[in-house]
Amino acid sequence: MAAFKVSTQLSQTEYCKLFLRLSYRQRLYQIITMMGILLLILSVVRFFVKSILSENVQLFLFAFSIYGLVLFPILVWVRARKIYRSNLGLQGPIEYSFTDQGLTLDASGNRSTFAWSDFGKTVKTKEYLLLFGYNRAAYFLKLKDLKAEEIRFIEAKVAAQSPVINGKAKK
Repeated sequence: MAAFKVSTQLSQTEYCKLFLRLSYRQRLYQIITMMGILLLILSVVRFFVKSILSENVQLFLFAFSIYGLVLFPILVWVRARKIYRSNLGLQGPIEYSFTDQGLTLDASGNRSTFAWSDFGKTVKTKEYLLLFGYNRAAYFLKLKDLKAEEIRFIEAKVAAQSPVINGKAKK
């Protein structure tokens, strides 16, 4: 396929939603959420069943459940907003130039060049194509900015470069 360029830009809200979604794919965030749900259930059950736990312990459990279910996602959102506001490269348009050798990313005058071997996997969501580097960074492209053959090209290049371990592609 011939080289092509794609320009994309995320608003602060789009970035924060994407950051929150990607954060909750990590095991730690999932565990905190599950603990929050379980502790909330335990706290509610305490009011209907005589408990062997003291009221102070029950209050702590309820407070931690509120932290895990309400405060923690808010803190993640605030962190994403802070990252977005402090990174000028995220605030402006980002231009991706794709070739057979790799891609070049140009954001706010800063240029970075990557070989296809620098990426471990791609993930397609409802709205984005995410390129994950081995440094755990995610590079995002809006699907509406890409043609179907461009998506296939990117996915094929990353898949071809991903190391194979025990017959399965490394994730």
